[in-house]
Amino acid sequence: MAYLRLVAMPFLLQIQFSSISFFWLLACIALGIGYALLLYFKSTSLPSTYRKLLFILRAIIVSGLSFLLFAPLLKSSNYILEKPLIFLAQDNSASIKISKPKNFNLNNYSSNFKNLEKSLSKDYQVLPYNFNSIVKKGLEFKWDGRLSDISSLFKMINSEYSDRNIGAIIVATDGIYNKGGNPKYEIENIKAPIYTIALGDTIPKRDLLLSNVNFNNLAYLGNQFQLEVSLEAFQSKGSNSQLTISDNSGTVYSKQVAINSNEFRQSIHLTLLAKRKGIQKFVAKLSTITNELSVINNVQTFFVEIIDGRQNVLIIANAPHPDLTALKQSIEINKNYEVKIAFKEALSDSDIEKAGLIVMYQLPSITYNAQNILIKIADKPILYILGAQTNAATFSAAQPLINISAIGNTTQEAIAQISTEFYSFTLNESTKSKIQNFVPLLTPFGSYAIKGSTSVLINQQIAKVNTPMPLLIFGEGIKHKIGVLAGEGIWRWRLEEFQESSTHEAVNELVNKTVQYLSSRDDKRKFRVYSSKNSFEENDHIILNAELYNDAYELVNTPDVKISLKSKSGKEYNYLFSKVGNSYVLDAGILPSGEFSYQSSTQLGNKKYSASGSFVISQQQAEFQQTTANHQLLYSISKQSGGKMIYPDELGQLPKLIKENENVKTLSFENRRYDELINFKMIFFLILALLSLEWFLRKRNGEV
Repeated sequence: MAYLRLVAMPFLLQIQFSSISFFWLLACIALGIGYALLLYFKSTSLPSTYRKLLFILRAIIVSGLSFLLFAPLLKSSNYILEKPLIFLAQDNSASIKISKPKNFNLNNYSSNFKNLEKSLSKDYQVLPYNFNSIVKKGLEFKWDGRLSDISSLFKMINSEYSDRNIGAIIVATDGIYNKGGNPKYEIENIKAPIYTIALGDTIPKRDLLLSNVNFNNLAYLGNQFQLEVSLEAFQSKGSNSQLTISDNSGTVYSKQVAINSNEFRQSIHLTLLAKRKGIQKFVAKLSTITNELSVINNVQTFFVEIIDGRQNVLIIANAPHPDLTALKQSIEINKNYEVKIAFKEALSDSDIEKAGLIVMYQLPSITYNAQNILIKIADKPILYILGAQTNAATFSAAQPLINISAIGNTTQEAIAQISTEFYSFTLNESTKSKIQNFVPLLTPFGSYAIKGSTSVLINQQIAKVNTPMPLLIFGEGIKHKIGVLAGEGIWRWRLEEFQESSTHEAVNELVNKTVQYLSSRDDKRKFRVYSSKNSFEENDHIILNAELYNDAYELVNTPDVKISLKSKSGKEYNYLFSKVGNSYVLDAGILPSGEFSYQSSTQLGNKKYSASGSFVISQQQAEFQQTTANHQLLYSISKQSGGKMIYPDELGQLPKLIKENENVKTLSFENRRYDELINFKMIFFLILALLSLEWFLRKRNGEV
């Protein structure tokens, strides 16, 4: 490759072409000379000086135009200098303010940190950031962040500046992190020294705190629920405190706590009673001790949603039977169900009205067709249990699941075989195994035919033959769910299981999940509004969803949906849902901690709809749980990256330390560019000028 180099600092220009192009250049020059000779060699009217000048001009013009037809490339280069990037990051979380040493002045430190930024800006490109749970541009010295995520800073640098000239990273923090991963693992891909400014105090202060409260977010009305309260105390040996748990009615639990060491930890397990329905606020509090570092971490507020999930199960029986007691005992293992047994003669309308599930035990029977009962329970979910007393023909006509053509009133023994094609609910593998080994149930003898869309949980095995005849089957009525257990003898299963394992777990699970499935209520509301969860953390985005159905029960989102959020203090926040797909979504952003209720409304055609609900936002206290600085982490980060850990009074040393680091240097980048020579306007104007000069000289001498 041959080239012609032109140097004009800070640019470098090269015209490049191959050896073949070089011969074409010679041909272009020959063409230009030949054309000029043809035009001016025999001219006698022009003076010799003009003829030579015009000859040269024509030769240059023709040679140049011919050469440009081959589009030679012009390579231009210039050099760009990039100063090192210096990241200046300040931890803006609350622990910085809480755990500062006694003689440390935050205002003076803030001023010195800003001066550091000015000093470094003279020689480097400085990028200031602050971070707590998220990373933000610019410096802030509020120290009010509720979480610390040091690793997020390094993740941001890795993702956004990996291809830049990173000189150094300066991080001012106390080393305490309560969100994200260990920052030591995030710096592995950063090829720059990290200088850490060690804030906070590594000496534990006299402090008493509630480090954690473990609890279930959901409890049932009238039931007890468990709490685990974890306590910690530092430098407080010999002190005494009082742990109290209170709700809106007052104190519900109290316990004296004696602190017997300077590093005291204790977990207290306790049980509370769910006394009121709804989202209930509880406050766990430790009484303060003298000279305590912080009293904010002595209190934790938590919320438990207490629901009234109890339902009445009414067993209507044709006659006394051991199965009735067995069923009652298995159902009432779940404290959310209350069971009543009523025989057909003593049945009242109020019992039917209160019931959430009806169990028709061997009804309709041979002696009683139960037509008046079937009319009254038409809107209720029903579980039919069949046996020797069942009238198969009347039963078959009363429900849409199965038809039994019985041969007389005879029964046969059927062993349970669990179906693998049932998905409405699941049973434990141990339960399935036990059920298939239980004694047979007594089922009506005859042919079984399934009427419509159903789900079979248990099939019948007659002797050693597996049959498609269902033993336990589920389906849908017009307004409710229906189940059929086509056999009696559950009491034998309970006795057999207890004899073998001293428990009733398998029978209880089967009966309870059957009852729960049948009694669960489908939500038929046309307008629904619900939060993504009932309890949010303080820094969470509050997400709410809404669904609107037309008369055909199809999702629509044509009209606007409004919502008003109201805090317990009375402050209101008004929003309009966004339309996403066929439904609605609202991101209400970050709201202050506390209890919130909401009221939403919309209108579809002439019909107005409204929905309401509530949720809670728990106060984030992680920054108050750990107040002892972790300088060992900062030392490890600096050493691992080739930097250094310093203390706040050494801020003035940082510019010198960075300048002495050989890895922090300005980089020079060559910027190359290739263009076709014909694209340069300067060449056009040069050729135009030469042509104009030739024309002028020819005209002046009478050749044009």
